[in-house]
Amino acid sequence: MSQEKGPFSQLSVGERPSLAAKVRFYLFSISFTHSTYNKSERGKNLQEEIVATTAEKHTAQSLRICLFSALYRPSMGGVETYTESLARALYEMGAEVTVATCNTHGLAARERENGVNVVRFPCKPLLGGRFPLVKNDEEAKRLWTHLEDEHFDYVIANTRFYTLTERALDFATRAGVVPLLIEHGSAHLTMGSALIDPVVQAVEHALTKRDLRYPFVAYAVSRKASAWLGHFGIESAGELPNSIDADVYVAQASARDFRAELGIPADDLMVAFAGRLVPEKGVVELAQATAAIAEHPDANGRAVHLIIAGAGPKQGDIERIGCGNIHLVGQLGRQDLAALMSQADAMALPSRSEGFATTLLEAAACATPAIVTPVGGTDELVSDERFGTIIPNARTETVEAALREAARNPQRLAEQGENVARRVRAEYSWRRTAERALSACRKANGK
Repeated sequence: MSQEKGPFSQLSVGERPSLAAKVRFYLFSISFTHSTYNKSERGKNLQEEIVATTAEKHTAQSLRICLFSALYRPSMGGVETYTESLARALYEMGAEVTVATCNTHGLAARERENGVNVVRFPCKPLLGGRFPLVKNDEEAKRLWTHLEDEHFDYVIANTRFYTLTERALDFATRAGVVPLLIEHGSAHLTMGSALIDPVVQAVEHALTKRDLRYPFVAYAVSRKASAWLGHFGIESAGELPNSIDADVYVAQASARDFRAELGIPADDLMVAFAGRLVPEKGVVELAQATAAIAEHPDANGRAVHLIIAGAGPKQGDIERIGCGNIHLVGQLGRQDLAALMSQADAMALPSRSEGFATTLLEAAACATPAIVTPVGGTDELVSDERFGTIIPNARTETVEAALREAARNPQRLAEQGENVARRVRAEYSWRRTAERALSACRKANGK
């Protein structure tokens, strides 16, 4: 295969591409998919044939399941955590599980991690690794052959718009398996630009249209994500919700004391944000709201401190705000993040789009209530003000008002935290989601 350079090939990790480069990237992503992988058209009329073929296979063997996710550990994010956690839960239920992903970090092509087989395809890791384009070189062909030899009973693919997802759907079709396709979003992708976002939306529709050539059954991680599938003409068969093993998560917390480390007085409100520092997360508006409160404090309210755990292109904008009550602590490991969530008085997530935010579940596990926009997962976990605070939008003044209200009502925060902690333990375990996933696979494949 020729070594064609992508539009971002000269960018270092963390460097922000120009507007022109972003446009070239989205055009390149479509042309790359076409040029590296040619295949015959297959329509949805194949589904009956596939179900019949699948029903004859492996009826006496333990289940072999392949999960596809373009991003996976050591990358950190909601889809990565979802895939890893679902894989682990299925393995603990007795399945032989393989995760197929893109090799964004130059790791071994094949290895076994905690009982789960991991296969990493060579890729072009564009946008600092956020959008990997799977290659079709000799190494990739060997890995596809390896997966074919595994004779999987079920295939589960995460997220519509990655090139690996399209390859996963084709792989399942050729293997005689009806795959599940799980939606993780509830709005269009955004680059935070009024000029580039329409291009992003057009490309997302184009990539999704390519997926529609294959038979699959669609599910989503939340009701909002299910509704979002309708925007693309896809009917959701239901939800396979993001989940958490709450007690395990809390128990892993490190001994790190963020309040002491950052010099935050015991009586001040400590708010946590965890995630990528990108426009769609609303983190700049959150920082601006914190700075506004510091500049004009309430006479009867506590001071508000914001701890931001994460990295991304908006870090410079946050640093330029120049507020001493904003604390950037970088991207945290799991143990430190669990400690932060356990110690925070509230977690803020004024996001534009979430499928079902992992940080929402992590905060709930720690009895830390959320201040959150009505994105995916809030319908289920934060259904009303007893379980957290839902704000109508991510505008700075809206976030500021919610933070001021939280600072004035510590007892209300405590009650919300207790309520949401009980709910997440009762309704959102990975075992339960894994059981639903198995049931969905059986229903899709007639066995």
